[in-house]
Amino acid sequence: MDCIFYIHCADVSALVSALSSRFGKAKSNLSTYSFRQFECTVRPNTETNFNRLCTYPDGFLYYELIAETEIPGNHIAITADILRLLWQNNMPAVVSCDYEQELNAYLFR
Repeated sequence: MDCIFYIHCADVSALVSALSSRFGKAKSNLSTYSFRQFECTVRPNTETNFNRLCTYPDGFLYYELIAETEIPGNHIAITADILRLLWQNNMPAVVSCDYEQELNAYLFR
């Protein structure tokens, strides 16, 4: 997997709808959604804890959903687009990936 998104959203259909608005209608197979530019597997976070999700700095680890993505091509720009889209749709999200420094530089330039 390219990266893991931790998403504060309990509704998978709302997540998929938001992603579809930017990346086109997804083809789905169980919990895997294939969009034009990436594929993601969405699953409930078994560690969800509503008392801990607002704690600093690791509260995101307790968000309700985890989306594991495979992003071919320009993974930094696409990851940034996904994050911005989630934030714009009031879905707090944090990403964990090998290219976090490059992603932060891209997002906050």
